[in-house]
Amino acid sequence: MKILTRQADSNKNDFGHVLIIGGDLGMGGAVIMAAEAAYRAGAGKVTVLTREENLAPLLARLPNAMSISPNSSKQKILANKTVIVIGCGLGKSDWARKLFALAMSSDLPKIIDADALNILNESKKTFDLSNSVITPHVGEAARLLGISTDEIQKNRTASVKKLHQKFGATAILKGKGSLIFGAAKKIHQCNHGNCGMATAGMGDVLSGLIGGLAAQHLDSEESAIYGVTIHALAGDLVAKNQGEIGMMPQDLFEFIPQIINKKICS
Repeated sequence: MKILTRQADSNKNDFGHVLIIGGDLGMGGAVIMAAEAAYRAGAGKVTVLTREENLAPLLARLPNAMSISPNSSKQKILANKTVIVIGCGLGKSDWARKLFALAMSSDLPKIIDADALNILNESKKTFDLSNSVITPHVGEAARLLGISTDEIQKNRTASVKKLHQKFGATAILKGKGSLIFGAAKKIHQCNHGNCGMATAGMGDVLSGLIGGLAAQHLDSEESAIYGVTIHALAGDLVAKNQGEIGMMPQDLFEFIPQIINKKICS
């Protein structure tokens, strides 16, 4: 793994600023988990753009997170950010589509997840996603490629390649043996992880984790590969300590920094 180095005189601005966009009504937990994952990955700063109703729970869980109103100007929202994570709890309302358009108007690297993938697929516009990551599970991948989930599962390698070819982004095809394929044209398979991770919110943690790594100057493919690996290893450590059944996404937070410091940082 690439080494993430830190100097003794480092400050928070050296480690990037992640903008998390999402959390429509009833789905605020998604952006909260993504924001914490970005911090646990080592991001210097995290700002969340979400519904006002989500701000109190956000600050109660994560007082070091910043927030910004969706009504702020585009310039203010995007100023001094390093990477955008969009899709966690985003939904497909007019509110969501407006925020999607704002994010896609920026040339910042993006981690595109969940309903942001669905909105992307419906868009008639073409976007340059060469510096970005898409994170579909099997159902989302089937919608993105216009084929059945059975077809995806029958040839996951071909499917992840097609996702990259269609959108230009580094593609992660989530599931058992998650696959990553990007500009290097090399298949990476993650052989870690377990069935206890099949629960709502795990994808939000993964997206935030990848965003936190990307903020620290890793490129899209590196961020995707390391993010998927760290996420899966953390899940395995949770399973080792408490078993697979009953695992929750927030259980991974204890182990993510341990894995990063042991496996990446010297």
